[in-house]
Amino acid sequence: MNKKKIAIVTGGFSDERVISLKSCSFVLNNLNRKKYDLHTIIIDKGRWYEESTGLDIDKNDFSLNLGTEKILFDGVYLIIHGPPVEDGQLQAYFNLLGIPHSTCDTFSSALCFNKQATKSYLTPFGIPMAQSIMLHRPGLPDESEMKKLGFPVFVKPNCHGSSFGISKAKSFEELLTSCELAYKYDSEILVESFMEGREFSCGVVRYKGEITALPVTEIISETEFFDFAAKYEHKSQEITPADLTDEEAMECRSRAAEIYRLLNCRGMVRVDFILHQGTFKMLEVNTVPGLSPESIIPAQARAYGWTYSEFLEVVLNDTLF
Repeated sequence: MNKKKIAIVTGGFSDERVISLKSCSFVLNNLNRKKYDLHTIIIDKGRWYEESTGLDIDKNDFSLNLGTEKILFDGVYLIIHGPPVEDGQLQAYFNLLGIPHSTCDTFSSALCFNKQATKSYLTPFGIPMAQSIMLHRPGLPDESEMKKLGFPVFVKPNCHGSSFGISKAKSFEELLTSCELAYKYDSEILVESFMEGREFSCGVVRYKGEITALPVTEIISETEFFDFAAKYEHKSQEITPADLTDEEAMECRSRAAEIYRLLNCRGMVRVDFILHQGTFKMLEVNTVPGLSPESIIPAQARAYGWTYSEFLEVVLNDTLF
């Protein structure tokens, strides 16, 4: 049997690069090597190269020239958090070359990466969300605007992930400091009303052609909210499956699947929610979720009944073959 040649593309241009490399290791360690010939491709701003040989990729056709052999890839497993994958840039390149890839398309990726655009797109469909205002550098909110949202509020870079630059402001003075922090990561920032409630996350994939929501995870953070330390420094409990009634779990999963469908997503996607006043309200959509044995999506896949290898195969079968 001829093995399919798969490029696992990682690295990237953002602060999330270190997370991307960890996620790449998970994919590399769990894809079935009896079926796939795997090559890790590192993408930097100035250079694209294969990790094991150090050889540069030919960007004209995304090939790898080994001297005695020229490798053309059957598919690409994209695992870059942040640019140039989570915002859709690299997907356009692979679409032009006709090489299938494992994530959402360019439009859906770019849309989901922009938090305010996602909210604006989903609002006409009745998806419950927090109220928010968007600011452009160096703009700051005035006190009349803040009367609509109240305090506390969350301040976030509009196009960034892994909780970089996010903070909670409990007063107008703290808000100004929070805006200054968020502007370090993006020229657009979001000020969002605080919603008291439990936090949940639900992964979604397409399995045998059907949109399939995975078991729900509850996130209980030791920090004040689910920030970088809570996500990556073991400062949170992530309980899968979540302690919900059957009806609540079904509501969360159904809403996650509906959002996946409305945004025309592909591959694995994670939708985060707050259960606020009895309603699951969407926080954000992550089209390149983190992957490690401690990450949310792999835990949900295991709870669904898949091994890590089987789960990654589901993604490949949906998007590459």
